[in-house]
Amino acid sequence: MAQVRLPRQRSSETVSVLVGGYAGRVTVVRPDDRPPQVSLMAGAHGSTVAGFADAIGTAISLGLANGAGFDDYRVALELLGLSAEQLGRG
Repeated sequence: MAQVRLPRQRSSETVSVLVGGYAGRVTVVRPDDRPPQVSLMAGAHGSTVAGFADAIGTAISLGLANGAGFDDYRVALELLGLSAEQLGRG
């Protein structure tokens, strides 16, 4: 399957959260007619927490692109201290 180039400007929503005591941000990009993309940022650049947060965001985005729903990630996100209300799903 060929990679499709997305438009440079897309609608998104960013929410400030606490992840394991670290300030962070969750950005959800909703391209037209495509699954949402999730970016999770926390901790200082280059830290273990930042790497873990980036990996979780990538894993969620890949799962959503392959048919998983938000409920499939609810438990994992709650373990990180993120609630459905914080993510705009409450």
